[in-house]
Amino acid sequence: MSDDNKKKKKGGFFKRAFGFKSKEDKLAEAAALKAEQQAEVDAQMAARMAAINAAALKAARVQDEAHLSEAEKARLEEQERKQAEIQAVEDAKAAKRLVEEKKASAAEATRKAEEDAARATAEAEEAERLAAEQAAREKAEAEEIARLKLAEEKAATQAKADKDAVQELARLKAEREQAEREAEARREAEKLAAEKRAAEKVKAERLAAEQTARDDAKREELKAQLIKEQAEREAKASEARKVWEAEQAELLRSEREQGFLGRISHGLSKSTSAMSDNISALFNKRKLDAEALEDLEDLLIAADFGVGPATRTAELLAKDRFDKEVTDTEIKIALADVISETLTPLEKPLMLCGAKPEIMLFVGVNGSGKTTTLGKIAKRYTDEGKTVLLAAGDTFRAAAVEQLKVWGERSGAPVVSAPLGADASGLVYDAITRAKAENYDILMIDTAGRLQNRTELMDELAKIVRVIKKQDDTAPHHSILVLDATVGQNALLQTEAFEKTAGVTGLIMTKLDGTAKGGVLVALADKFKLPIHAIGIGERIEDLESFSAPVFAAALSGIADSVVEEG
Repeated sequence: MSDDNKKKKKGGFFKRAFGFKSKEDKLAEAAALKAEQQAEVDAQMAARMAAINAAALKAARVQDEAHLSEAEKARLEEQERKQAEIQAVEDAKAAKRLVEEKKASAAEATRKAEEDAARATAEAEEAERLAAEQAAREKAEAEEIARLKLAEEKAATQAKADKDAVQELARLKAEREQAEREAEARREAEKLAAEKRAAEKVKAERLAAEQTARDDAKREELKAQLIKEQAEREAKASEARKVWEAEQAELLRSEREQGFLGRISHGLSKSTSAMSDNISALFNKRKLDAEALEDLEDLLIAADFGVGPATRTAELLAKDRFDKEVTDTEIKIALADVISETLTPLEKPLMLCGAKPEIMLFVGVNGSGKTTTLGKIAKRYTDEGKTVLLAAGDTFRAAAVEQLKVWGERSGAPVVSAPLGADASGLVYDAITRAKAENYDILMIDTAGRLQNRTELMDELAKIVRVIKKQDDTAPHHSILVLDATVGQNALLQTEAFEKTAGVTGLIMTKLDGTAKGGVLVALADKFKLPIHAIGIGERIEDLESFSAPVFAAALSGIADSVVEEG
């Protein structure tokens, strides 16, 4: 196939497929269009010339008509008409000939344009071929240069590796020789050391034998001395025991002589003493003015009485004694009245409701005296002839389980327990089932001491309460919160948290004998209005006293001191 045919085929394909036109087609169309436009212009020119000629003839004829006859005018007009027709035919032929010449010229221009385009295409293809060949040669040359460069780099790397290998071999050889020298030196040193150790061993065995003989003699001497000292200690301990028993007997006798009020006063002595001293110092020959009342309120709030009771005490004094001198006794009497007024409605001994088993849940934080308080109450009930079952729900502390078992032995009450770390709610379920099956009067449940700010631990306590209610929807019949008086105002936060979680029905406050913060019980009563069952003023069983508001008020305010002295 010739190059022209290939170009025509290629041009035709692109024209059919995409509507594109080749350069040759565009040149040909442009030449044809130009020829047509030129032919049209020539035709217009020919027509215009014919009109001009006709107009000129007509003007000449009109000019000559004035001198000619009608016949001559008609002949001239006919002659002019024929000449005009002839001229028009000739003009038309000339225009047609001119158009054909223009077409021929356009065709020639088109042919030349096509030839020029073909020649340009051939030249472009030749240029592309030459450029491709040049690019191929340059690529081959670049690849050859890169290959040579890579070979040079490999050769340099190999040379460096060979040099490093030689140096490494030399270093290894030197190290091996050094190691052999050091090994030889070590062998010599070990040989000398072995000989030295053997000599030292012989010497040590001789010295050990001598020391053993001396030690045996000294042990015998010490043994005799220890036997003598042990006998002396036992004698002293026996004597001290007798003295202690005598002191305890005297203390018990003294307490019996003092009576209930005396025991409470003695137990609250730290709280009473601190507050009495402050009151005496504050109101030594002083008028009860506004400043004095404000100082009194601050003193009572600092003693953990709470804002409400402190304000009511100041108001009670101001009613009759304002702007008058007051004594510390008058202030103590007013304080005792407010304490008694606040606490008396909440004085409620722990009474059984008649359910069987009657379920008592004891809650509180670690160290509040919860387990000890439970044990003391269990002892009281068993002494009254009740059958009591204890549940060691604090499965997180081995010491708590052991402590409850000790109280179980003291009170004669069996203890339901589980391995350390067991599910406490499961143990409570088993304890309730056993209490029902064996017809116990009372089931007392100890729980783990949970901090009120530990949400996950409080959730476990809530789970225990749910398990109890599934067994008996009226239980727990008593949910007793045991509080430690030594924590002061923190007892308010504990009460709020446990009341929400365990539905607290009553309070027992312990360790009032070990703190100067006994006033916190008044603040608790004023805020939560929860029944108060008992207070703890010592470690013994008899030191857990049923709560009496008037007696507590007299003891805490300091009025009881004068009563005991007068008695």
